[in-house]
Amino acid sequence: MQAGRLRHRLILQSKAETRDSYGATLITWDTVATVWGAIEPLSGKEYFAQQEVQSESKVRIVIRYYSGVLPSWRVSHGGLYYDIEDVLNHDTRNRQLTLMCRQGVSETGAATSSYLLLEDGFQLLLESTGSLLLE
Repeated sequence: MQAGRLRHRLILQSKAETRDSYGATLITWDTVATVWGAIEPLSGKEYFAQQEVQSESKVRIVIRYYSGVLPSWRVSHGGLYYDIEDVLNHDTRNRQLTLMCRQGVSETGAATSSYLLLEDGFQLLLESTGSLLLE
């Protein structure tokens, strides 16, 4: 691996889920490591969702081997977040990892939902951001 290729300073973050006093899921991101890597764009698209134009880019991120990287993690670089979709260990020799990522869809990673049961028996479906989806 050429060291000059790894010119981006990347932050690997893992998701931590906790519950607030009302039982709603709170998602925070803990920094696991700061590494050097290469970000290579693969494809991009725009689509209309939630009454606004959304964009999504597929990127390949190459880093030196780091033990324990999971697809539930994300990579942060320059104010952008890349959700890891797959982790590839080249030749299973523990020298280089390729992270197949998605950028631009969400800041919280994979969408998680939780139900909040109200006293009158109704349920609210909450998105991971805490916004109301269904009553």
